[in-house]
Amino acid sequence: MASTKSFFSLLAGLAAGAALGILYAPDKGWKTRARVKKAAANGYEDLKENLGDLGTKVDEKSEEAKETLKNLRDTLREKADEIKEGTRSMLLEQLERLENALKQAEEAAEDDFAEKPEDPAVDEQEPKAENPKA
Repeated sequence: MASTKSFFSLLAGLAAGAALGILYAPDKGWKTRARVKKAAANGYEDLKENLGDLGTKVDEKSEEAKETLKNLRDTLREKADEIKEGTRSMLLEQLERLENALKQAEEAAEDDFAEKPEDPAVDEQEPKAENPKA
C-alpha cells in the first residue's frame, strides 16, 4: 500500500514539475507551445511505429502458435492411431486365444462324453423301500 502511495506521489510531483517548468520557461509562450506540439507529434509518431511493430510481432507469434498447435494436433492424432491399432491387435489376439480355449474345452468335453459309456443299470435300479413300520 505504501509503495503504491509513494508511486502516485512521485507521478504527481513529476506532473507538477513539468507544468511549472513550462510556465516559467525562459522561452516565449509560442516557442514553448511549438516545442510541446513538436514533442507530442514525435511521441505520437513513435507510438504509432511501436504499435505497428507490436502488431507485427503479435501476428508472427500468433502464426507460430497456430503452427505449433497444428503440429501438436497431428502428433497426437498419430499417437492415438498407434494406440488404437495396438489395442485392436491386442484384442484380436485375446479373442483368438479365447476361441482356441473354447474349442479345446468343447473337444475335451466331447472326448469325456465319448469315453464314458452309459450305464443302463443306473436307470433300472429298484427304488429303496420306505420306512418299514408295518
